[in-house]
Amino acid sequence: MATIKKDKGIDNTAKIMKQGYLYTTNQRERLGVKDGVFETRALGGKKIIILSGKDGAELFYDNDKVERSGTLPKRVVNTLFGKGAIHTTTGKVHIDRKALFMSLMTEGNLQYLRELTRNHWLMNTQRMENMDQVNVYRESIILLTKVGTRWAGVQAPEKEIENIATDMDIMIDSFKAIGSAFKGYRASKAARRRVEDWLEDQIIQTRKGKIHPPKGTALYEFAHWKDYKGEPMDSRLCGIDLMNTFRPLIAINRFIAFGALAMYENPVAREKIKQDDDYAYMFAQEVRRFYPFVPYLPGKVKEDFQYKGYDFEKDTMLAIDIYGTMHDPNVWENPNEFYPERFKDWDGSPFDLIPQGGGDYYTNHRCAGEWMTVIIMQETMKYFASRITYDVPEQDLTVDLNSLPGYVKSGFIIENVREVVDRD
Repeated sequence: MATIKKDKGIDNTAKIMKQGYLYTTNQRERLGVKDGVFETRALGGKKIIILSGKDGAELFYDNDKVERSGTLPKRVVNTLFGKGAIHTTTGKVHIDRKALFMSLMTEGNLQYLRELTRNHWLMNTQRMENMDQVNVYRESIILLTKVGTRWAGVQAPEKEIENIATDMDIMIDSFKAIGSAFKGYRASKAARRRVEDWLEDQIIQTRKGKIHPPKGTALYEFAHWKDYKGEPMDSRLCGIDLMNTFRPLIAINRFIAFGALAMYENPVAREKIKQDDDYAYMFAQEVRRFYPFVPYLPGKVKEDFQYKGYDFEKDTMLAIDIYGTMHDPNVWENPNEFYPERFKDWDGSPFDLIPQGGGDYYTNHRCAGEWMTVIIMQETMKYFASRITYDVPEQDLTVDLNSLPGYVKSGFIIENVREVVDRD
């Protein structure tokens, strides 16, 4: 039986955090790994088998072989997802609750999200025109908080939007807590508690008939939902999962900053976005593939099995290399080149483009909001390409792959924003 190559060390967590998104690629190259499988130790010295590539993703998202329950670091659960969130469930409970999330993905709801995104950016133009400089990263999280809460049917007072956006950003940024002593842990937990309190109250008030969100919105459907046993969800847990319907939308601010950078560095692509809606789709997908978002996702072996000649023993920790899979030369031609046209004839595989998870939407942990991400990115990129002009001052546009999570260092700053109006 073959032996899995190892990155030796008692605990490589510090190395992983230091090398960031490139850790797995660096180790595969150093160890001479050709099949996308190697072993490391992290998170307190735990044995973890790293999987990469399309085959690795297909294995990782095989529910008969791998489970996710109990594998997320507690710090990430406590700050990013929430205790008891759907991300921490498995089996029938997960499928039951995932169906609730997917029930929101109707044609009407998705079209409404498209209209909200388009209209909110247009309405935001005057605000940006009056600003000396606009930090696209920061401006996006405020705007997307407005879009996300409105889409979910949640009552968010205008005067509280910036505070809510800040709390959401703190929670999302807490992903850097994976396996480390995150110095912002208390602040992240406090931010989550504030948002959970606010959303739990809206669930309770909806159930009491004191507020009336439209049917089909996340707030209405979650407040009135009953599980396969006929029981309503606990109000706190319901608020947590309600947040998970629109929190991923707010995290798209990272992709928006990356997309603005990509347009700046690829002016020909910007012109193509103006002319072709299909190109805006391809551009959005390439931004999601090319730039760093989630680095890894954890799982564990459900039952003993063999894969590529290796023995995988029950309860062994696994991790899927998200960034490495989307830059795998065996999967993507010229993977380090930004080339939206690669998605013109893409087959839609659930195991190669996996920035928000892979596998089946209904039975796996693939993000239910992935379609929403693409819609928001399409409309936002069309807005930046066609509806405004702006200057890009000198700034640090570095995207540091040795840092978790990944950012445009400056946030991508623009100035002299002006609306494009055809007055002929």
